[in-house]
Amino acid sequence: MGVITFSSSFGSGGSVVAARVAATLRWDLHNRAIPVQVASRLSLPLEAALSSDEASQTRLGRLLARFSFQLASETAGNFPPENFVDEESFRHQSELIIRNLASNSNCVIVGRASAIVIGNVETALHVRLNGDRDRRVIAAAEALNISIEESTKRLIETDRARGLYVRHFYGRDWADASLYHLVIDSSAVSLETCVDIVLVAAKARFAPIESTFTLAPG
Repeated sequence: MGVITFSSSFGSGGSVVAARVAATLRWDLHNRAIPVQVASRLSLPLEAALSSDEASQTRLGRLLARFSFQLASETAGNFPPENFVDEESFRHQSELIIRNLASNSNCVIVGRASAIVIGNVETALHVRLNGDRDRRVIAAAEALNISIEESTKRLIETDRARGLYVRHFYGRDWADASLYHLVIDSSAVSLETCVDIVLVAAKARFAPIESTFTLAPG
Protein backbone atom coordinates (compact mmCIF):
# COMPACT_ATOMS: atom_id res chain seq x y z
CA MET A 1 0.00 0.00 0.00
CA GLY A 2 1.09 3.56 -0.67
CA VAL A 3 0.50 6.60 1.52
CA ILE A 4 1.09 10.28 0.88
CA THR A 5 1.16 12.49 3.97
CA PHE A 6 0.68 16.25 3.94
CA SER A 7 1.86 18.80 6.46
CA SER A 8 0.82 22.37 5.70
CA SER A 9 0.87 25.83 7.17
CA PHE A 10 -2.37 27.80 7.32
CA GLY A 11 -3.21 29.35 3.95
CA SER A 12 -0.83 27.14 2.00
CA GLY A 13 -3.63 25.07 0.46
CA GLY A 14 -2.57 21.74 1.93
CA SER A 15 -6.07 20.33 2.28
CA VAL A 16 -6.99 21.44 -1.25
CA VAL A 17 -3.87 19.94 -2.82
CA ALA A 18 -4.23 16.73 -0.81
CA ALA A 19 -7.88 16.33 -1.88
CA ARG A 20 -7.02 16.85 -5.55
CA VAL A 21 -4.12 14.40 -5.37
CA ALA A 22 -6.34 11.79 -3.71
CA ALA A 23 -9.11 12.31 -6.29
CA THR A 24 -6.70 12.04 -9.20
CA LEU A 25 -5.16 8.84 -7.88
CA ARG A 26 -8.52 7.54 -6.63
CA TRP A 27 -6.96 7.00 -3.23
CA ASP A 28 -8.74 7.41 0.11
CA LEU A 29 -8.44 10.84 1.73
CA HIS A 30 -8.17 11.33 5.49
CA ASN A 31 -7.99 14.92 6.68
CA ARG A 32 -6.75 14.74 10.27
CA ALA A 33 -5.29 18.24 10.50
CA ILE A 34 -6.10 20.16 13.66
CA PRO A 35 -9.25 22.11 12.71
CA VAL A 36 -9.01 25.89 12.75
CA GLN A 37 -11.90 26.11 15.21
CA VAL A 38 -10.01 24.19 17.91
CA ALA A 39 -6.52 25.54 17.25
CA SER A 40 -6.87 28.48 19.64
CA ARG A 41 -8.17 26.20 22.42
CA LEU A 42 -5.24 23.84 21.97
CA SER A 43 -2.43 26.38 21.72
CA LEU A 44 -2.20 27.53 25.33
CA PRO A 45 -2.62 24.06 26.92
CA LEU A 46 0.00 22.63 24.56
CA GLU A 47 2.43 25.41 25.32
CA ALA A 48 1.85 25.08 29.06
CA ALA A 49 2.23 21.30 28.92
CA LEU A 50 5.65 21.75 27.34
CA SER A 51 6.72 23.40 30.58
CA SER A 52 5.84 20.13 32.39
CA ASP A 53 3.19 21.75 34.55
CA GLU A 54 1.05 18.88 35.89
CA ALA A 55 -2.20 20.86 36.01
CA SER A 56 -1.70 22.06 32.45
CA GLN A 57 -1.04 18.54 31.22
CA THR A 58 -4.24 17.36 32.90
CA ARG A 59 -6.17 20.13 31.19
CA LEU A 60 -4.59 19.24 27.87
CA GLY A 61 -5.50 15.59 28.38
CA ARG A 62 -9.16 16.47 28.93
CA LEU A 63 -9.18 18.75 25.90
CA LEU A 64 -7.60 16.11 23.68
CA ALA A 65 -10.09 13.53 24.96
CA ARG A 66 -12.96 15.69 23.70
CA PHE A 67 -11.07 16.49 20.49
CA SER A 68 -10.52 12.77 19.83
CA PHE A 69 -14.14 11.77 19.28
CA GLN A 70 -13.90 13.01 15.69
CA LEU A 71 -10.65 11.10 15.25
CA ALA A 72 -12.20 7.85 16.48
CA SER A 73 -15.32 8.20 14.36
CA GLU A 74 -13.33 8.59 11.13
CA THR A 75 -11.88 5.10 11.23
CA ALA A 76 -13.45 1.68 10.90
CA GLY A 77 -11.83 0.77 14.19
CA ASN A 78 -14.09 3.13 16.14
CA PHE A 79 -11.93 3.13 19.25
CA PRO A 80 -14.06 3.56 22.40
CA PRO A 81 -14.01 7.07 23.95
CA GLU A 82 -12.48 5.65 27.14
CA ASN A 83 -9.30 4.92 25.16
CA PHE A 84 -8.64 8.69 25.04
CA VAL A 85 -8.61 9.45 28.75
CA ASP A 86 -5.25 11.27 28.75
CA GLU A 87 -2.75 12.76 26.31
CA GLU A 88 -0.53 9.67 26.18
CA SER A 89 -3.55 7.53 25.32
CA PHE A 90 -4.54 10.11 22.73
CA ARG A 91 -1.13 9.90 21.05
CA HIS A 92 -1.08 6.11 21.17
CA GLN A 93 -4.56 5.71 19.68
CA SER A 94 -3.92 8.44 17.11
CA GLU A 95 -0.82 6.63 15.94
CA LEU A 96 -2.67 3.32 15.77
CA ILE A 97 -5.35 4.90 13.60
CA ILE A 98 -2.86 6.55 11.26
CA ARG A 99 -0.83 3.34 10.85
CA ASN A 100 -3.99 1.29 10.28
CA LEU A 101 -5.16 3.69 7.58
CA ALA A 102 -1.76 3.57 5.88
CA SER A 103 -1.61 -0.22 5.92
CA ASN A 104 -5.17 -0.98 4.79
CA SER A 105 -5.48 1.06 1.60
CA ASN A 106 -3.69 3.47 -0.69
CA CYS A 107 -4.41 6.79 0.96
CA VAL A 108 -3.61 10.45 1.50
CA ILE A 109 -3.40 11.66 5.12
CA VAL A 110 -3.35 15.32 6.13
CA GLY A 111 -1.76 16.47 9.37
CA ARG A 112 -1.36 15.00 12.87
CA ALA A 113 2.39 14.48 12.44
CA SER A 114 1.67 11.63 10.02
CA ALA A 115 5.12 11.86 8.45
CA ILE A 116 6.71 11.21 11.84
CA VAL A 117 4.25 8.48 12.81
CA ILE A 118 4.66 6.53 9.58
CA GLY A 119 8.36 7.23 9.19
CA ASN A 120 10.68 7.10 6.21
CA VAL A 121 9.48 3.90 4.61
CA GLU A 122 9.48 3.07 0.91
CA THR A 123 5.69 2.98 0.76
CA ALA A 124 5.32 6.60 1.95
CA LEU A 125 5.79 10.02 0.39
CA HIS A 126 5.85 12.90 2.87
CA VAL A 127 4.94 16.34 1.58
CA ARG A 128 5.00 19.77 3.23
CA LEU A 129 3.40 22.94 1.87
CA ASN A 130 4.44 26.32 3.20
CA GLY A 131 4.98 29.79 1.83
CA ASP A 132 5.34 33.49 2.42
CA ARG A 133 3.29 34.47 5.48
CA ASP A 134 1.66 37.55 3.94
CA ARG A 135 0.70 35.68 0.79
CA ARG A 136 -0.78 32.87 2.88
CA VAL A 137 -2.85 35.38 4.82
CA ILE A 138 -4.23 36.82 1.58
CA ALA A 139 -4.86 33.38 0.06
CA ALA A 140 -6.76 32.20 3.13
CA ALA A 141 -8.79 35.41 3.32
CA GLU A 142 -9.88 34.96 -0.29
CA ALA A 143 -10.57 31.24 0.03
CA LEU A 144 -12.56 31.58 3.26
CA ASN A 145 -14.15 34.93 2.42
CA ILE A 146 -12.89 36.56 5.61
CA SER A 147 -11.06 39.77 6.39
CA ILE A 148 -7.29 40.10 6.36
CA GLU A 149 -7.43 40.71 10.11
CA GLU A 150 -9.38 37.52 10.75
CA SER A 151 -7.15 35.54 8.39
CA THR A 152 -4.05 36.80 10.21
CA LYS A 153 -5.55 35.78 13.55
CA ARG A 154 -6.40 32.29 12.29
CA LEU A 155 -2.96 31.86 10.75
CA ILE A 156 -1.23 32.70 14.02
CA GLU A 157 -3.47 30.43 16.10
CA THR A 158 -3.53 27.49 13.69
CA ASP A 159 0.17 27.43 12.85
CA ARG A 160 1.01 27.79 16.52
CA ALA A 161 -1.26 24.90 17.56
CA ARG A 162 -0.02 22.56 14.84
CA GLY A 163 3.62 23.38 15.54
CA LEU A 164 3.15 22.92 19.30
CA TYR A 165 1.34 19.61 18.72
CA VAL A 166 4.36 18.17 16.89
CA ARG A 167 6.83 19.60 19.40
CA HIS A 168 4.89 18.41 22.45
CA PHE A 169 4.26 14.85 21.30
CA TYR A 170 7.36 14.21 19.19
CA GLY A 171 9.95 16.82 20.16
CA ARG A 172 10.35 17.91 16.53
CA ASP A 173 9.92 21.11 14.56
CA TRP A 174 7.04 20.58 12.14
CA ALA A 175 8.77 22.85 9.60
CA ASP A 176 11.97 20.74 9.62
CA ALA A 177 12.54 19.91 5.96
CA SER A 178 14.32 16.67 6.89
CA LEU A 179 10.94 15.18 7.90
CA TYR A 180 9.66 15.38 4.33
CA HIS A 181 10.59 14.07 0.91
CA LEU A 182 9.09 17.10 -0.81
CA VAL A 183 8.69 20.72 0.40
CA ILE A 184 6.79 23.15 -1.83
CA ASP A 185 6.33 26.91 -1.56
CA SER A 186 2.68 27.09 -2.57
CA SER A 187 2.73 30.89 -2.36
CA ALA A 188 5.14 30.93 -5.29
CA VAL A 189 3.33 28.48 -7.60
CA SER A 190 -0.34 27.66 -8.15
CA LEU A 191 -2.09 24.90 -6.24
CA GLU A 192 -2.61 23.04 -9.52
CA THR A 193 1.14 23.12 -10.05
CA CYS A 194 1.60 21.78 -6.52
CA VAL A 195 -0.76 18.91 -7.38
CA ASP A 196 1.23 18.14 -10.53
CA ILE A 197 4.52 18.20 -8.62
CA VAL A 198 3.21 15.81 -5.97
CA LEU A 199 1.82 13.43 -8.59
CA VAL A 200 5.15 13.33 -10.46
CA ALA A 201 7.00 12.71 -7.19
CA ALA A 202 4.51 10.03 -6.16
CA LYS A 203 4.82 8.20 -9.46
CA ALA A 204 8.59 8.11 -9.08
CA ARG A 205 8.43 7.19 -5.39
CA PHE A 206 5.90 4.42 -5.87
CA ALA A 207 7.28 2.89 -9.08
CA PRO A 208 6.91 -0.68 -7.65
CA ILE A 209 3.16 -0.10 -7.16
CA GLU A 210 2.69 1.89 -10.36
CA SER A 211 -0.39 -0.15 -11.24
CA THR A 212 -2.29 1.73 -8.50
CA PHE A 213 -1.91 4.99 -10.37
CA THR A 214 -5.19 4.97 -12.25
CA LEU A 215 -6.04 8.59 -12.93
CA ALA A 216 -9.61 9.82 -12.69
CA PRO A 217 -11.25 10.71 -16.05
CA GLY A 218 -10.71 14.26 -17.25
